[in-house]
Amino acid sequence: MNVSVFMTKEPLTVTKYTNIYDAKKIMEEHNIRRLPVLDGDRLVGIVSKSDIMEAAPPDLSKLSIHELNYILSRMIVSEVMTKHPLTVTPDTPIEVAAKLMRKYKIASLPVLEEGKVVGIITESDLFEAFIEIMGGNVRGSKLIMSLEDKPGALANVTHIISKHGANILSIVTNRKTPAGGKSTIYIKIDQENASEIVEDLMDIGIPVKSRFEEPI
Repeated sequence: MNVSVFMTKEPLTVTKYTNIYDAKKIMEEHNIRRLPVLDGDRLVGIVSKSDIMEAAPPDLSKLSIHELNYILSRMIVSEVMTKHPLTVTPDTPIEVAAKLMRKYKIASLPVLEEGKVVGIITESDLFEAFIEIMGGNVRGSKLIMSLEDKPGALANVTHIISKHGANILSIVTNRKTPAGGKSTIYIKIDQENASEIVEDLMDIGIPVKSRFEEPI
């Protein structure tokens, strides 16, 4: 899956001359935490709620809300933004975006196409992608099994699932936990009762557990 599937398209933006009070107000009104910063059509930075709060005086308890807003209105976004942020394109694989966020400890990536901002992908979008990939948004049964990591092993499983008229909603492989040349496979199917499928898999020597899941 690519970033384009999960990104927020045509995100709200500010210019580098926007005062940070207005940027803060936009974030609050639209329940967002960061805004790409433009100079014309060109991306020059990204500003977050934490950037704005760090720009505020350290002892907020001594200020009224009007005094704080006045101080924020005297500063512009370019003074507090992160300059030259990392970016991705709509065709960037979602896992590459996740690795970049993890490596550089950032919570979002502007999405550029031909030099223009067309979206933004955030850590919340990655959570949504994980739920989608795991089949968490659909009703059905999840089959959890340990398979030998060799050609044809998964084909035997999908053949039995197909024989019972079940549709596969998602397949995820985990190679971290198992040992001995095996992988844990998670397969979400669209049937509420998977007992017959489990029985047939056990008959060919594949240990499997199943659980019914409602949409998250």
